[in-house]
Amino acid sequence: MRIAPRYAGLTISAMTSVVTSLLLTFVGLALNYGFRPDFLDRWAQAAAIGYVTAVPVLALVVPRVQRFVLSRVG
Repeated sequence: MRIAPRYAGLTISAMTSVVTSLLLTFVGLALNYGFRPDFLDRWAQAAAIGYVTAVPVLALVVPRVQRFVLSRVG
């Protein structure tokens, strides 16, 4: 599957958001709430909210961070 170069940033943001929201919500919920019977339901809800929040934030932030870093490389 090929991704058009103009969608590369959005694709990276979306994929990064999935990993980030799943891992961070799992660890945060496990540490603060514990593994109770409704853990999976709460985790799914927290991960969904995290993902919906993270995609737009990363779509806005990642290109700016890339430009900043690349402008200072070399």
